[in-house]
Amino acid sequence: MPNDIQPHNLPAEVLRVDEGLVCGDDQPYFPAQLGELEVALIDDRGRRYYKVTPRSRRIVTEWIAVTGEATSDHLRFRWDGDDLIVIDDAKLVDDEDPTSGPAVERIRPDADDRYTFQTWEWHVHDAAEHRDDTTRAALALLATDDPSQIDTMIRYLVENTYPAPDPQTLRDIRAQHRTLGDFPAAPAADSDSEEADDE
Repeated sequence: MPNDIQPHNLPAEVLRVDEGLVCGDDQPYFPAQLGELEVALIDDRGRRYYKVTPRSRRIVTEWIAVTGEATSDHLRFRWDGDDLIVIDDAKLVDDEDPTSGPAVERIRPDADDRYTFQTWEWHVHDAAEHRDDTTRAALALLATDDPSQIDTMIRYLVENTYPAPDPQTLRDIRAQHRTLGDFPAAPAADSDSEEADDE
């Protein structure tokens, strides 16, 4: 395979060499380091389906959070410096006490500045799937950590998410994530890093 062509039939400027594509149910694909694949299911035709715990870069994690909040009726996301706070309104901290409030998880970047959603289920990219121009353009932006082309990313999310979120809702959520806001208490970070303003 030539050096400028990556797995998934995507050129190097669209997908980094050390990354693959993953998605959640009815969600768009996002690039991430895949780690070790585990066989989750073998169907009656012998096809293997894998589960994976991907590690994503900051810009990718931001768009995962925007998509997740736009398509979920119980998940909210907030940034606290470099940490991502995930608030699950449907899952109480203490199932016995309904007044305990939502479950709050703090996701810190690892030593390589990558984020892992440990409790989420991810699917590995199907190489046979067609990659249109919108997808290629959005993945290219993510490959270069370019946060500036918001319209391209919004179009990609709308075209590849089911049901399709409202474009303005995606913009509003992204804007909200980029400002400091109040969120339920989570374990304090031992870090003094600050969120980079890349707009």
